Amino acid sequence: MQKRRAIITTVWGVIFGIVCMLLQKYGEGVSFWPLGVSALIHHGVMGFTIGVSSLRIHWALHGILWGFLFAIFVAISSWGGPLGFWGPLSLIILWGFLIEFITTVGFKLKMEK
Repeated sequence: MQKRRAIITTVWGVIFGIVCMLLQKYGEGVSFWPLGVSALIHHGVMGFTIGVSSLRIHWALHGILWGFLFAIFVAISSWGGPLGFWGPLSLIILWGFLIEFITTVGFKLKMEK
């Protein structure tokens, strides 16, 4: 495990968690504190998982896969909510892809094999 890669992916996960907190703050019918804090923790853990994972697949598919795995439970739990099923699913998959893209392409920190 590369410590630098895990730290960078976790930081980007927290950054995207803050973005989701702000989106939830200004959304209608969403209670900010319990869901906003859980989004922050959720995205931070997703970033850490992406950083320590060593699946031997292409980086883009790696980010999308982990984003989907973390998104599916949030999407199912918010099915009848104001964001619906597809909102959280697509955004969290996008965040997973972006975390992997920024880390692998931007910082040039590839996954260890």
